[in-house]
Amino acid sequence: MAKKEAPVIETQRLILRRRMDKDIARMVTAFNHEEVRAYLGGYPPREAHAIQRIIRARTATEWAVTIKGKDEYIGECTINKVVDGYLGEIGYLFLRRYWNKGYATESVQAMMEYARDTLGLGRLSASIDAENDRSIHLIEKLGFQRVALLPEADFGGRVTDVAYYSLKFGEI
Repeated sequence: MAKKEAPVIETQRLILRRRMDKDIARMVTAFNHEEVRAYLGGYPPREAHAIQRIIRARTATEWAVTIKGKDEYIGECTINKVVDGYLGEIGYLFLRRYWNKGYATESVQAMMEYARDTLGLGRLSASIDAENDRSIHLIEKLGFQRVALLPEADFGGRVTDVAYYSLKFGEI
């Protein structure tokens, strides 16, 4: 049986599409940039073969983010888990050179709309390394509320303080 593919989502400046093998080199760059990597949960892969396994194990809620007119990976957005058709957890990362351009905001807004309108979710959550001020600013700007700060918590296999955010649709 064929894997269900992430649908193409278009925003004003971006195209969100499924991750592909052609994205591997740019994904390796993102996953190996220490400033990007510093806030990722667990121990993300560094090698192309490991990233290729991630791409091939894809789900219908994992997108590569590209700029319209350029089909090049600049980052990614995911709805990592969907629980009981109600709750989803979002995640995102971008190549360092694409920070501070509004691409993360634009793509996370598109994911929020997709989660609400297409998946029918009632709530989204985000777990963020408490030191990641940029990500915290982004998520708060989009209406998420901090509901917990978990000191020395499991963050995908590494220990750090974790800020847990939540957004209930209908409250924004």
